[in-house]
Amino acid sequence: MAIDFRAEAKRLLTNQESRAFFILPEQKGDMQITKYKWDNWEPHLVLKSGNETRKIRLFGNHSFVLGQKTCTGFFSGGKSYECPGKRKLDYGQQCNECKIRDLFALCMQCTGEKCINEKRRAECEKENYFIYLAAFDSLLKVGISYEYRFLERLVEQGADFGAKIGRVKDGLAVRDIEQKIMQNLDIVDRVRGAEKHKMLFCNPNTAAANISRAIAALRKDFSQYLIRPEIYDMRSYYRLHNVFLNPSAMAIKDNTELSGEIVAAKGNIFVLRKGGEFFSINAHEIIGREILGNGLSI
Repeated sequence: MAIDFRAEAKRLLTNQESRAFFILPEQKGDMQITKYKWDNWEPHLVLKSGNETRKIRLFGNHSFVLGQKTCTGFFSGGKSYECPGKRKLDYGQQCNECKIRDLFALCMQCTGEKCINEKRRAECEKENYFIYLAAFDSLLKVGISYEYRFLERLVEQGADFGAKIGRVKDGLAVRDIEQKIMQNLDIVDRVRGAEKHKMLFCNPNTAAANISRAIAALRKDFSQYLIRPEIYDMRSYYRLHNVFLNPSAMAIKDNTELSGEIVAAKGNIFVLRKGGEFFSINAHEIIGREILGNGLSI
């Protein structure tokens, strides 16, 4: 039996328990999740269908079904473009062709040894960066960010604590220093979603102690790059006080239904409460997927 999605959406809006649902506008086709981003210190989904784009606040009640995962396209010349082949993906957000065309994708792979994105080199040389340490409970990573995006970078990664430790001009140079710090301290430069799930809750004493020891260790060999450290506690942004039990990690695949209240988010990991259970979802796994149904609800 066919479902009248508009009638169902109207019914949900009149239900007191579902009054936080967002109803998508009438669409000729399904919308694709093209981004997961933090805006005004809250997580949002960016949805696109043709020329129409919607940004949806994630906290609150939601109900939707996820379809296939396809390439999200590329950014170039100040504009976003759809993937020419609309290629299906098993993981990631872009196909190889779109990664090559994208203005920034190659820069994300830079290790500081040699520029692999010459079309941005002149601009990159002039940019100012912070070097930071980020603590995820007992795990410590080193990273870099544009000066103007430091706090946003910590939040979108889900760091419990972050320390601004250095300032360097030139993207190639700062990435080289980042790699050397990683090797010197024997820490990581990226944290996978599965690790973030395990470290959703933080022992602040452990995190702060790891950052302090690392800063002290860097003073000998990296003093020329260091600034007076500033340490930030980021935990209040994540709303983890709403999570009463350790959540189960939810595997995302075609036709996965997400239904319930999203009560917390820590970086790219958000927590869904359904009844008395909690589930953690890696937002990177839903980017590129379609929202199935002609505007049911999200």
